[in-house]
Amino acid sequence: MRNKKFFFGLCLTCLLVSACVSKENYEELEARLADTQAKLHQKGKNVDELAQKLRELEQNWNKCQQDTSALDARYQELEKKQQMLSQTLAQKEDVIHQVDEAKHSFESKMKSQIETREQKIKELEDAVAKLDETRHMLEVNLLAQLESRERKIKKQEKTLSELGSQKQYVETNLIDLKEQIVIQEQTINEQMKIIVELDTAQLKIKTNLHDRQSEIELREKRIKELLDAIAQRDKTKRQIETDLKEQIKTQQVKLEKLVGKLKVTLVDRILFNSGSAKIKKEGRQLLSTLAESFKHNNQNIVVEGHTDKVPIGPDLRDKYPTNWELSAARSAAVVYYFTEKAGIEPQRFTVSGYSFYRPVASNQTEEGRHQNRRIEIILASQR
Repeated sequence: MRNKKFFFGLCLTCLLVSACVSKENYEELEARLADTQAKLHQKGKNVDELAQKLRELEQNWNKCQQDTSALDARYQELEKKQQMLSQTLAQKEDVIHQVDEAKHSFESKMKSQIETREQKIKELEDAVAKLDETRHMLEVNLLAQLESRERKIKKQEKTLSELGSQKQYVETNLIDLKEQIVIQEQTINEQMKIIVELDTAQLKIKTNLHDRQSEIELREKRIKELLDAIAQRDKTKRQIETDLKEQIKTQQVKLEKLVGKLKVTLVDRILFNSGSAKIKKEGRQLLSTLAESFKHNNQNIVVEGHTDKVPIGPDLRDKYPTNWELSAARSAAVVYYFTEKAGIEPQRFTVSGYSFYRPVASNQTEEGRHQNRRIEIILASQR
């Protein structure tokens, strides 16, 4: 933008100067202007290239930051693995230390036995030396003594042979012991793996048991709530059946059990005049009787207004343009009476208007339309 402004100012300057200079000077200025414009264009390109390089450097920097974060995460993971390996190595060192102690004890015992036998051999050699010294003194009994000595020598040789066999046996046992140590180390490693797998399985089982216990508790809670709702529904139904026995008998009031709910259906002529949302005296008495039943529980109450399919007459269209407004106004009037006149908590109520879109009978007959013009009161447990 600055280059354009500068170029524009330069052009104006050139125009002003061109009016005052000769033709030769004008041509020279025009050539300088073209050269200056080319240089400015080249500088603009250089600026764009530098901006592009700056964006590339920023991208590389962001990528380096991401790589650094990934390396830090990998380093922390490796540190955790190193701690686990250190613990496993310490356990193995304890086992090896115990095996070394057992090996040292066994070697000490064998060394003691070998020293004892070597001492006996030395004593025998001393006895042989003494016999040699007394040989000259016992020439009379030389033959007998020689035979006796030969027997003793053979016995000693046999003893030496047995000692050599025992030594070889000890060496063989030592080799076998070393092999057993290696096998035990392998067994310990396998057992450690099994222990880790068992710990993992045990943790998984505990988690599953906890989840199952929570699910069972939730189901038990829901069943209890449903049983309470059914008990409240039945109690309310019995009271309504007692209080509105005549209206139920004449089918002005209908009761219907739903799952954990109770639906009370009131025909419109007992509550309202045709095309009106004002409750009649007879309807107010009926709603007061119902209110006494509703006060003794804490259930939520949904009041639904329904109409037939006959359009609103021209005299009432200003107030109720369609059956939507009339059905909603009638349900609102019932809720207003329950809350303001009968004293039931307003937070328990929901107002709904369905016009003629949820019929219970055909709108082609007068009896069907009469059934469709109704107020439905649904009692349900709180959630």
